[in-house]
Amino acid sequence: MKTRFFLMWLFVAGSISMAHAQYVNETPIGSLDADYIRIWSDSGPLLSSKVTVRVDWGQGGRTPQITDDRRRVVSFNGMIAVLNMLSKEGFELLEIVRDGKDENEIFYLRRKEGFIPYNSGNEKGAVEYDPETHSR
Repeated sequence: MKTRFFLMWLFVAGSISMAHAQYVNETPIGSLDADYIRIWSDSGPLLSSKVTVRVDWGQGGRTPQITDDRRRVVSFNGMIAVLNMLSKEGFELLEIVRDGKDENEIFYLRRKEGFIPYNSGNEKGAVEYDPETHSR
């Protein structure tokens, strides 16, 4: 009985530890100070069918990838998985544009109306979003 309980506890603890939030430049994606973002995929890990994603919200400089809380780049099974994750973070798809020179698909998203991002008060760069004025 103790062995079963221990294995069950180990499984639950492992599942919880795998559920990491996604960040961009150490800021939770849902707390980005932007109403509109642009995303596109990079090839993922070598010899893998997974993709990594870059996010542009007008920040300037090098365009960062989506990372976990340990600053490790997150790989996704495909762009639909990314869109589903971003939908849960308060964004909705506006348009998909195919870049003519390198055949990449660029996804344009906007913040959902009335979405209030998570703000624990101690997150670096976290902002509160006011849906009435569309500002932070």
